[in-house]
Amino acid sequence: MNNEAICAIATPLGSSALGIIRVSGPDLSLLIEKVFSRTFEDRKATLVNICDEKNILDQSIVIYYKSPRSYTGEDMLEIICHGNHVVMNTILDFLVKSGARSASPGEFSERAFFNNKINLAQAEAVSDLISASNKKAVKAAQNSLSGKFASEINLISQDILSLRAEVESVINFPEDDDVPDISVSRIKKKVDETLLLLSDVIKNSEEGASLNQRKTYVFVGQPNSGKSSLINCLLRKDASIVSNHAGTTRDAIVYELNINNNIVNIVDTAGIHETSDDIEKEGILRAIKSITNSDKVFYIVDHSKGITNADINFIEKNKIENYVVLFNKIDLTGKSPIIDNSDKKNVYVSAKKNLGINLIRETIEKDFSSDRISENTYLARRRHLELLDKAQIHLKESKKNITHASFDFSAEELRLAHMALSSILGQNSDEDLLNEIFNSFCIGK
Repeated sequence: MNNEAICAIATPLGSSALGIIRVSGPDLSLLIEKVFSRTFEDRKATLVNICDEKNILDQSIVIYYKSPRSYTGEDMLEIICHGNHVVMNTILDFLVKSGARSASPGEFSERAFFNNKINLAQAEAVSDLISASNKKAVKAAQNSLSGKFASEINLISQDILSLRAEVESVINFPEDDDVPDISVSRIKKKVDETLLLLSDVIKNSEEGASLNQRKTYVFVGQPNSGKSSLINCLLRKDASIVSNHAGTTRDAIVYELNINNNIVNIVDTAGIHETSDDIEKEGILRAIKSITNSDKVFYIVDHSKGITNADINFIEKNKIENYVVLFNKIDLTGKSPIIDNSDKKNVYVSAKKNLGINLIRETIEKDFSSDRISENTYLARRRHLELLDKAQIHLKESKKNITHASFDFSAEELRLAHMALSSILGQNSDEDLLNEIFNSFCIGK
């Protein structure tokens, strides 16, 4: 890690009342003198004019965090200015001209990691908290960020180190050729207790990993069944092209939808039908791919025409199991908007008259109310699950070797189990892994 000061805008693109620019470096005294012509008290908000050689760039609030009591462990500044990106970029350019450089994605959190302010699991939780798509994911990310996940990992790691010490003490005293059965039983019991603790962590982590994936709902149906119109009603804007001409949508288009603080992906797809048009064929293939990667399918049917053999054949051919039939255009048939659970779930709606759209939202929201997540769930990543599984395998192998009095092999398995858990916290991570993790962060975090 180099000693340069770094700077970045920490708020999203777009106009807002306020914006934040962050600066971090081992010693910011010279930069502060160049940019502000004054000093700041630690952790005290100060109103200042930021001026270049000729002009006032903005009137801002500046908060100075003296090393090591900052997020990165270095000297830090947070400049709270007006949220116009022209203003913020002008200030950013001035900081760069004064000796800082633009930060890379995730570089603030990377410096916090290298300065031992956070471990790698907590650093990942920072990114996960920013991108969390529902309240449960936020809670799970906060559990990881607060150190609950790391605390559990450290506790199990200490147990494994204790086991290693006990097993290696047997290896280091060859005169005790006959290890008492009571010692073997005690070690095996400790391994079982550690495996039980690890099993609980794996269970909570698996729940958290599922929260880390945003739910996706794909709208599928024959051309002109009203897919795009229904999506526009859900989004409350003209996001998809709506036309009386069949085959308007040629690609899978993804939108974000917030339902009671649960952010989901809504996918509009090409109409499903027999066609010789190569572009439409490609659109249908992409629709099928979207179905495969979805959590649930809303299959749209024109209620005035009813469900057809082509609809049934498509559902069966593509093995669509988790789906809801949305009968659209009930304004043409006089049907009332309703959810019918008598057979497969059917929802009756009208995009044209905006009838029953709340029933689609209700159907999606129920998917979240059925998620039962424990209070101790961590927002784990696939990397964490793989390392936890690896540690579990090594612990089980260690127990087998103890049973067969192969203490050398048992000690090695315990060492490998400990390494797997240490890697979760970044204690023996290689540069490529760190680059992959931090490069996925937004700039300014």
